[in-house]
Amino acid sequence: MEFEINYADMNWLALLPEITILATALYILMIGLRQAFDNNRFLARASMIGIGFALLLTLMMWAGAPSASDETQPEMFSNALLHDRFALSFNLIFLAMSLFAVLASYRYPKPDHTNKAEYFALILLAVAGMMFLAKAGNLITAFVALEVFSIALYILCGFSAKHGTGSETAGSVGELPWETLGSQESTVKYLLSGAFASAILVYGMALTYAGTGTTEIRTLGHLLQENPYTENKLLFIGMALMFAGLGFKVSLVPFHSWTPDVYQGAPTPVTGFMSVATKAAAFAVIARIFFVALPSLEEVWMPFLFGISALTMLVGNTAAILQDNVKRMLAYSGVAHAGYLLMGIVANSQDGVASLLFYLAVYLFMNIGAFAVVFLLEGEGKEGSSIYRFQGLAKRKPKLAAAMALFMLSLAGFPPTAGFFGKLYLFLAAIKSGYVLLAVLAVVASMIAVYFYLRIIVMMYFRDGEEEINIDMNRGMTAIVTVSTVAIVAIGLFPSIFMQLALASIPF
Repeated sequence: MEFEINYADMNWLALLPEITILATALYILMIGLRQAFDNNRFLARASMIGIGFALLLTLMMWAGAPSASDETQPEMFSNALLHDRFALSFNLIFLAMSLFAVLASYRYPKPDHTNKAEYFALILLAVAGMMFLAKAGNLITAFVALEVFSIALYILCGFSAKHGTGSETAGSVGELPWETLGSQESTVKYLLSGAFASAILVYGMALTYAGTGTTEIRTLGHLLQENPYTENKLLFIGMALMFAGLGFKVSLVPFHSWTPDVYQGAPTPVTGFMSVATKAAAFAVIARIFFVALPSLEEVWMPFLFGISALTMLVGNTAAILQDNVKRMLAYSGVAHAGYLLMGIVANSQDGVASLLFYLAVYLFMNIGAFAVVFLLEGEGKEGSSIYRFQGLAKRKPKLAAAMALFMLSLAGFPPTAGFFGKLYLFLAAIKSGYVLLAVLAVVASMIAVYFYLRIIVMMYFRDGEEEINIDMNRGMTAIVTVSTVAIVAIGLFPSIFMQLALASIPF
């Protein structure tokens, strides 16, 4: 069998944002070998230059990129990748989230960390993997891209797990700080759960190929449209396993148990980055698979996704009520929001996918702002991110407390915040597709969530702090809080403009 490479569709210009991020990561790894440049200030600035340039390229390419409304074909590199507005829209989310992890460099990596360059390089490599995942036009490409960003995140979660001199023994565990132990637990749990998820996912992809003879997402959609494969059990099993594997990545119930422990133990900059970026990356490929490749099998997969969406919203919000640690609370909140996002897939319509993209953009600003405030208030030890650290914040830092209150109200879905319209569009998409019960359950879940979001506001405005907490209002974190606040207000005031941009980014 002769294999011929099609050089005609090698659109290297479409990969300029990804190439920029990869080149920046390589440069940081190399320059970090010199002690004079191995410091947070230089490495963070170099990372931001690369991220900023990739953001600029993405914005410049978005308007001219293929979309579902025109006849331009998005395939490139022998159908391995797709260049369209959908992928570029996700690029903006990944790059924006990476800024949080980079701007946190005034406190992390810490001065005693000897691998500072690796931290910034891993953040950029994770972003590159996510960007390729959003562009994936082939299941094999999707799996490789997913593993690239997953492996980078496994290491980042354990970034604080270093023992120091290397001479410690098993009996030294009690002497290690909580940050070390928490980071160790975080990375081990994430690695093990991620390994199982990857194995399940690739097995599902293999069965899908065995049942259809192709791994190309768009080709798979055309084949199933012509022949529904109603009796193809290999395809059904493969479809279920692929969803289960991706369900681990976005913390859907019952694949969510790793989330609170990993979020709590990982360094806060990494947790904040993961909280949105991993969800966005996984939902990008979920939308490609179910909206582009498998829409003709809606009757088969819809009941399962319907049930998982409802269960995820209810379990996530209920479990968050019981948490006193803000990072764990936001972890369970993220589980619930994964359930909301899945409603866009359940709707299986253009409005549903556009609502998913709109809500991810809103969730980006809500979560990145909330984690920025948590990082500013965070102390040492296991109770460093306790909810009680927010007591009396309104008196000490009224502007910071007001911003945090806005983030909590938006996450809860209070009008006229951006979070309200994000949920509204998702609920309307589900109702238009006939899933009224799912929308009702989502409203019930949102009402449950009001308790733990308002609890933080009560702590800030109606409780006095027992001890004075030193808050270093760093310019980077202040900028993130400010931009997130403005974005939430702007999207809340003009939601239709941003929804039209989301509709213009529908995948093929």
